[in-house]
Amino acid sequence: MAAAAAAAAAAAVVVAAAGDARFEVLDALGLCRLTRRTGDLDGAVPLRVAKACVPLLEGNAFGLQITLARPIEVRRRLGSLRAEPAGEHREALARAHRAALTRLVSQGFLAPEGAWHRALRGGLAWTCRKGLGPPRLRLWTGLLVRPDPGLWLRVAGAANRRNALIEVSEAYLADDGAFVPLVVELRVRDEAPQRLQLEGEIGCIAPVLPDVQIEACSLADAPEVGRAHAEFYDAKYFAVKKGQVTRKYRRLVGGTAGGRNASAGEGSAGEGSAGGESTGEGSAGPARVRLVVAGPAAPEITEVTEVTTAAGPDPVPWRGGARRLASIVVRNAVPFRATFDGHTLAVAPEAPRLADGAAAVERAFAQAFGDDFIAANRGALWYLTKYFTPHPPGEPHFFVKPWAFTRTPPGWSSLLDGVNGDGYDVMRGVVATDAFFATPAVFHVRRLGAPIEVPEGAPLLRIVPIPRDLLRAGFREARFLDA
Repeated sequence: MAAAAAAAAAAAVVVAAAGDARFEVLDALGLCRLTRRTGDLDGAVPLRVAKACVPLLEGNAFGLQITLARPIEVRRRLGSLRAEPAGEHREALARAHRAALTRLVSQGFLAPEGAWHRALRGGLAWTCRKGLGPPRLRLWTGLLVRPDPGLWLRVAGAANRRNALIEVSEAYLADDGAFVPLVVELRVRDEAPQRLQLEGEIGCIAPVLPDVQIEACSLADAPEVGRAHAEFYDAKYFAVKKGQVTRKYRRLVGGTAGGRNASAGEGSAGEGSAGGESTGEGSAGPARVRLVVAGPAAPEITEVTEVTTAAGPDPVPWRGGARRLASIVVRNAVPFRATFDGHTLAVAPEAPRLADGAAAVERAFAQAFGDDFIAANRGALWYLTKYFTPHPPGEPHFFVKPWAFTRTPPGWSSLLDGVNGDGYDVMRGVVATDAFFATPAVFHVRRLGAPIEVPEGAPLLRIVPIPRDLLRAGFREARFLDA
């Protein structure tokens, strides 16, 4: 099947490019399109954020949004999920779907009676399950995609502006030389109605480079990271911060190679550490990233082990040899509750756990630098050890500062993809971690009045290192062979 699809794909006509194109897209149905967001979400973000939060603006603009051109209605019934076009377009889209499948098979994009053909023949969407978990809906977007050689495509949720009644499963489409149907796998939350209408942005797709290795080390083994943290959070920083935006992150990343959108403001969603010498630029082999642990609850290093290919919709083990894509999962170190009443966001951590964690962080800095360093940089240590930082009154946001840092090679940033929970989202951001090493989890509390609860060990972030030249990568449009 893959060979036939690859042969057809090789003959596909590339007709247009958007930006720095890194993958190809064949639109077989007209159901979805890939759209580009602005960093300020078309003016929807607060003015303070637009002025002072480069990482969040970068997170808003990251990748391409998978956007429905027509609404889809999802129904829950008897433990299964169904989806079909809403309104007057239902019959027309059903006919277009049948015609598109015939065309895709006849031109070799899908193998007749292959796994993809069998799945798509049943309709635009079908239900799947993972073990004993809740049912999930696989929705075909009507698009087929093919990454450029050496790249993968990452599919995830829309983030930061999304339908909060659905969750999108993370998936990776590997480079196997063939076009692959772009399917978004959805889980409908329990509080959703029996009939749910999907509109607009339902997911995000972006190219990533699967040549990343991550190693963990102690702060004592990477002292430049601790010094950079102290240099960033010096006395002058806090003096300026009391009355205005410091724009220190903006100035910092504006001076790095490949720094983008620095004039948009300071990285309040990513303040942490800066400066220091990076490693790995120009070296052969994979990008080497350092996870610098400065306290308890060290983040977990994981690797992508399954990918989606032209073989079928079910992910298969990745057998690409040395090519690996590693990421970091940050988990909550201090159990807490947070309540938002429309004006005040109050965070209530378990005080003994916070005190123990803060003491462990101070011990790590003392072991790396000595007590004199702690005394001279008390403000910088306090900023890190307090773990929680609130936003101004009226905003349902606060951020958690993990007791670890991420350091990437020159020209690499980190995508911080939040893990959503009951009553809250953790927002998506992008941090220039070749110059600024902190990776905060920015919470958006969606529940009013009643507290959210985040236990110890709950996942907060997935950190994916990514070259900056891929952050705003575009795509080339492809046509059917007879177009």
